[in-house]
Amino acid sequence: MKAVCLCFQVHQPFRVKWYWPREGYSRDAASVDLYFDQAFNYSVFEKVCRDYIQSNKVVGDTKLVCTFNLSGTLFDQCRWHPQLIASFKKLKGAGVEFASSPYYNSLSSLFEREDEFVRQVKMHRDALLRNFGVTSTSFINTELVHNATIARCLLKLGFSAVVSEGGDNPGDQCCSVFDDGNIPFLLRHRRLSEDVQFRFSDTSWSEYPLTAKKFVQWIDSMEGDVLTLYMDYASFGAQQHGSSSLEFLSNLSDEFSLHGTQLLTVADAVSMFEASSYKENVNFSRFDLKHCLSNHIQHVYFNELKRLCDMDFVRDDIFGYLQQMDILSTMDITKPHPFDSAVNVFSILSDYARRRV
Repeated sequence: MKAVCLCFQVHQPFRVKWYWPREGYSRDAASVDLYFDQAFNYSVFEKVCRDYIQSNKVVGDTKLVCTFNLSGTLFDQCRWHPQLIASFKKLKGAGVEFASSPYYNSLSSLFEREDEFVRQVKMHRDALLRNFGVTSTSFINTELVHNATIARCLLKLGFSAVVSEGGDNPGDQCCSVFDDGNIPFLLRHRRLSEDVQFRFSDTSWSEYPLTAKKFVQWIDSMEGDVLTLYMDYASFGAQQHGSSSLEFLSNLSDEFSLHGTQLLTVADAVSMFEASSYKENVNFSRFDLKHCLSNHIQHVYFNELKRLCDMDFVRDDIFGYLQQMDILSTMDITKPHPFDSAVNVFSILSDYARRRV
């Protein structure tokens, strides 16, 4: 393998509270704390913030080349701990790229009208410029969703590279830069990404324990120009996998160097390698969106969001937070109490619409 793109998602959602409409009717105005459990959100963020800062120190000390995808909801929660933004800002210009995405970690790219998607992408770009002084040219959509319609929209917005979902094995031919005639894109190697994110601490896994040396050897044996990894940055925190995950992260750069594999940002990979023409239908997404758009209640909620977007009202953070993919995933039937979650979020959305539309 000639090169590797190492991409990290850094995201914390605004989790809804259990909402009783009679409480809402006694209050005059909609607010974030009326619908969202801010005490719980703060307590979670306070814990992961320490892990993120510790991981950032490792990235800086080892000069790890990578691409970060920070969600807009993370930016908003950083008001509680501004030092987290400062720790990311220290990495700017040291082989670190910041990619754009929909601000609210939403699936607005799948709405028939593109105005809400465009609004959120511009919001996120503005946040990157405001916090880090960078203008992103790479895009990573929520749940790695990508298709030709989205590509044409991103092209108009000035993006030159996209990361989307790929396959599991070398035979899937995902280790290249591709172009469908709209915008160059990279496909995530799903299995290797999830080896780190989901299986790292699984003592029953046949490859446990996973070391940086073993991981890089797997990649070195593969064919292709550039392999793309995309995983949750929280995977490297002590809260998730313990101190061994930070050791794994700290050894990656040296191990790749020993094997002659270059680490590249997404923007650099697209510039360095000639894109292969992608002749098949471009329609990718993580898990085929089965965790967030696979049942009737999820589709009803999603369609209600689209209906509200067609109406004339001032869109605020509350409406953005109600679009979070994370809310849709709570209604997945594999999750605990999906129907209770559905009743709760529909109550919130209905009450919000009553006040705003």
